Amino acid sequence: MNLSDIQKRAEALSKTRDCLTGLFRTLEQEITTVKNGSLPEIKRVARQIARQHTELQELIAANPALFAKPRTYVVDGLKFGMQKKVGKLQWEDDAKLVGRIEGLTVQELITPEQQDMLITTVKKPVAKALEKLDGKLLKRLGVTLTADSDEPLIKSVDGEVEKAVNAIIKDATQDTHAGVSA
Repeated sequence: MNLSDIQKRAEALSKTRDCLTGLFRTLEQEITTVKNGSLPEIKRVARQIARQHTELQELIAANPALFAKPRTYVVDGLKFGMQKKVGKLQWEDDAKLVGRIEGLTVQELITPEQQDMLITTVKKPVAKALEKLDGKLLKRLGVTLTADSDEPLIKSVDGEVEKAVNAIIKDATQDTHAGVSA
């Protein structure tokens, strides 16, 4: 095996990838044609649904007494009625709220177990920052760098291959580096 043989294999791979790219472009054009044919009807029905939804919502809001018990009904698979709106918790400052929780724990109005559920502390190393340190310092920290060796690279440089091609190739080869650069 020599470099010329590998270059021939790369050329064959490139031609096969171009064929797959062409097939995807044809598929995209066919999908666009079908979608454009149905799109006006889809938009018309979507507007009709939006109008009917708004009308039903206004009727329900105007007649809450009809939904006291039961609060909801189901007709033809559509559930409608009234429901309790989910409230949103708000506070001005995380640190102040944590301080108040800790104060109520001291006063024994909140148990230590409740405090543990109400307050979280997360400390973890930042990998992106650690990557910037030199090897000696990483070693002193007990951080090891793995998988930093050479590996085969196969990438399209023409910029025309689409994301769908990458997904197919990645799936077919189960190789995370089989993708192409677009």
